[in-house]
Amino acid sequence: MASPQLPSNFHIPLGIRHIKKSHKESIIGTNDDAASCKLSAVNVGYYSDPFVKYFVKSPIRRQPLINRGFFSRVECIEQLVEQFNGQYSGVKKQIVSLGCGFDTYYFRLKSRGTIDKENIVYVEVDYDQVITNKIKIIQNHKELQDTEKLSSMTNHQIIKSDTYRLGPIDLTNMDTFKIFEQLELDYNCPTLFISECVLVYIPTNCGNQVIEWASKNFTESGFITYEQIKPYDEFGKMMIKNIEMKGCPLLSIESFPEIEDQRKRYNNLGWNKTEILDMREVYNHFINKDRIKETNKLEIFDEFEEWDLIQSHYVYVFAIKSKNEQILNSYHFEDTKN
Repeated sequence: MASPQLPSNFHIPLGIRHIKKSHKESIIGTNDDAASCKLSAVNVGYYSDPFVKYFVKSPIRRQPLINRGFFSRVECIEQLVEQFNGQYSGVKKQIVSLGCGFDTYYFRLKSRGTIDKENIVYVEVDYDQVITNKIKIIQNHKELQDTEKLSSMTNHQIIKSDTYRLGPIDLTNMDTFKIFEQLELDYNCPTLFISECVLVYIPTNCGNQVIEWASKNFTESGFITYEQIKPYDEFGKMMIKNIEMKGCPLLSIESFPEIEDQRKRYNNLGWNKTEILDMREVYNHFINKDRIKETNKLEIFDEFEEWDLIQSHYVYVFAIKSKNEQILNSYHFEDTKN
């Protein structure tokens, strides 16, 4: 196994070695809200997830705007992961979820038979408090344990099995990346990183270090990021104010306010190619049209103006790194809008 490399500009600036406790707790709180929103979409019928209910204490039916938005997020990830897996068919791969929260994607893939020990290892990392809570939930529900086939657990902070690894990290502190050694991450294996509404909550320099660390240490890799953009228009200013009132400001949004700023960020940090769509484009062009037709029948939806406004302020970034030019050119994301 190759020794992991730190970013060339690695340092932890004074004052941001760790995110303030109140900010950290607010970020963790967004995890519960996301799980609740996903369960709402599942209960209405937007997609199937028999596992998310175990991570939600009090189910709430959300408005159609939210249900449709979370369906779009889940479906986009599904299709990008499918493309990545297809590039390395027959080769062992890794999926690494940065800031995993209570996401259940591993359990869904495992239940479908998509994951086995010869095919994919799924790794999840997040704040220690989130990991502790997630392990408790897994321990308390046989359905999750049966899917996982747990083989070992240490101090309620680490799970490590043939196909599933779970452990604590602080993405603002590169010292904590040693967790990947404990989780036996393979630096020579094609690896896909997933980061949904995570990097935007940490300081720009810290996010850059994470992105560069991934590009330096994994030759065949991809990096999926979902986060907010456009902080300067009227809606963007309102969006930022509302999020700040919840105690979790978007610390890096002003560094990468537009799509091209996002593209430059990843390209400058070692990725060979970066494709980006805002969520309007994801819904209108990338997501399978049959899935759109199916879900359009589920609820009365008349919030089209608000939908377009919100979705234009969120993007999916898909950064790719490979020595193989054919692989770089065989993904289909941004070109679907043409």
